[in-house]
Amino acid sequence: MKIDKIPSFLVCILFSSLFSFSQNNTRSPYSLNELGEINFLGNISNISMGGIDSAIDSIEFNINNPSSLAKLKTTNYQIGTFYKSMRISNSVSAERANAANINYIAIGIPVKRFGFGFGLLPYSSIGFRLQTSEEFNNENIIDTRFFGADGDINRAFASLGIPLNKYISIGATINYNFGKFSYDKFNQYDGINYGTYSNSSSEITGFTYSLSSSISFPLKDDILFNLVFNYNLSDYLNSYNTEFVYTSTSAVINEESIGDFFDVDLANSGLDNTSLLVPKKSIYSIGLEKKNKWFFGAQYENKISSKFENKFLDIKNVSYRDSKIFSIGGYFIPDSSSLTSYWKRVKYRLGIRNEEKSIIINNLPINHFSLNLGLGLPLSGLSKANLGLEFGKINDDKSLLIENYVALRLGLSLNDIWFIKRKFN
Repeated sequence: MKIDKIPSFLVCILFSSLFSFSQNNTRSPYSLNELGEINFLGNISNISMGGIDSAIDSIEFNINNPSSLAKLKTTNYQIGTFYKSMRISNSVSAERANAANINYIAIGIPVKRFGFGFGLLPYSSIGFRLQTSEEFNNENIIDTRFFGADGDINRAFASLGIPLNKYISIGATINYNFGKFSYDKFNQYDGINYGTYSNSSSEITGFTYSLSSSISFPLKDDILFNLVFNYNLSDYLNSYNTEFVYTSTSAVINEESIGDFFDVDLANSGLDNTSLLVPKKSIYSIGLEKKNKWFFGAQYENKISSKFENKFLDIKNVSYRDSKIFSIGGYFIPDSSSLTSYWKRVKYRLGIRNEEKSIIINNLPINHFSLNLGLGLPLSGLSKANLGLEFGKINDDKSLLIENYVALRLGLSLNDIWFIKRKFN
């Protein structure tokens, strides 16, 4: 038995990702939602079909569906990256922002009776800068009011997939979540030299868990009927909080500008250590597939997020509802065995995703719609490059604040064979 070494380039990427994941992945004011804006929505190949999980691939495991590891035939290395350009506008002004980062790094390994995988991904991010308008300042006799936030929650995961028989598989994932959110507030009142500044932060850690099951059985004409159920268990993350307040004539702290400075005693109010709910979530996915030819699927996701609260942050005009997502999508391959045309062997993907987000701002629910396109580009052997393009819009029911974005995603799915006996040296 011979075990090949993990490619050195993947090891370098794995360690460098620990640093790149710390970069902020969003500039959206809607990232105030729950634990931030969710960065990882799935493999690029699945996102390009609207996030559908019921397309099961034997050479690329689905990170969101651990039961897919039971079907994996070769060792699978995955890396995904993204670039996102946003335009945020209201009736008065419009601004542009960009974000880019590694989206996930994962390895899936099949062995005799099961498959297992592990990896790293930047799970969620928060990042925005909000400042009051001149009209608000005049009405409230204030020069300016500012609220900003930055930070990420990263996730290290380990997954296991077990086939119960030829048609049914089950899987489980354990996630370790870690990260930090930082918040800045500033009030400057008219006629007062000193402004009031507040800097606070939350160190967040904790484990979360998910379960999944897959059923795939053949119909006539080599068509497969796939059913996938994912269940993310409800749990809590620990949030260790700090806050200090100071007055200053400048946003930069120095001996000349600073007035009063003191640490806030959060222990006295029970806010030094709080808990953040990770809501339970159920995902139901169904699909019809003719291997190496076409796939069409639909998916419904329900997240019980109405009970979420952040006692430490305690923003009065923000509340939450249960979140719902509906997606449809699929792929088509003109001729997977073509020897004369590369583009006939390409996997063409399309998906639509409609989400009722959990966050409610000023009693206005927030909605998210996206159109996804993608290509699965064959490389040497069983490996492939996945290219995805997403056009999306996030807005409240009255479209008072609109975020339009374009996201470009590029991923590699590389394959090798481990744990195989060599018959010849």
